[in-house]
Amino acid sequence: MRFTLTRLATIAVGFAAATSTVLAPSAVADPGDVQTRIVGGGFVSSAKPWISALHNNGGFTCTSTIIARRWVLTAAHCVAGAGTYSVRVGSLTRSSGGQTATVSRKVIHPSYNWPSADIALLQLDRDVNVSQYATLATSADLADRKAVQVFGWGSEKSDWSGPLPERLKYADGQISSVNCAQSNASPRAICTQTNGSIAGGDSGGPVIVRGASGNNVQAGVCAIGHRPAGSGWAGYTNVASFRDWIRGHAGV
Repeated sequence: MRFTLTRLATIAVGFAAATSTVLAPSAVADPGDVQTRIVGGGFVSSAKPWISALHNNGGFTCTSTIIARRWVLTAAHCVAGAGTYSVRVGSLTRSSGGQTATVSRKVIHPSYNWPSADIALLQLDRDVNVSQYATLATSADLADRKAVQVFGWGSEKSDWSGPLPERLKYADGQISSVNCAQSNASPRAICTQTNGSIAGGDSGGPVIVRGASGNNVQAGVCAIGHRPAGSGWAGYTNVASFRDWIRGHAGV
């Protein structure tokens, strides 16, 4: 089977426009959450207050995380287009529940040229208060072969077609390389290998690791996948490489 490196939101946005169906990404959760496969993986059942579903003109397009009261983190390619963006925060269902807010400003990294620097911050029009914001990793939290969980609302089919799941999904695995040449990104992305494959709609979603302090932290932003899906491989923009930029805008 031949794989191609692909931006994960591209197919999702196009499918949504063609069918008026909201798309969702693949995800990972706690070990007890496994119920079915995402293109593999399982459905999340425990609360994830920091998860965020990104919509454009009312239609789901990408996964994201909230990192501060007015700041959401996602992939740059998720918000490179025109339109009115909004988020639904803290719900395991992408189109209901949680809290909603409109994106008042997009801050795309100035070096973005997919897959390089595929990271963006979204400033919200109001405070969104949740019990836990995503904590971002530092380089000290990252190592090859470290256990990971990945989250998203992406397609459950290898060809990235819909309909997508309403419920958040996850997959378990490990970091295959913190400094991944296979990602073709500069700076190099984190590559992961999991028991479920990310697909269209999972873009911008988090990969979570246990940090050096013992707490769960977000190591990366989903940027690259294989189409057709099925290899379990993915590339994540390394948030530790962009911590100064994130702090300069969002203060975290």
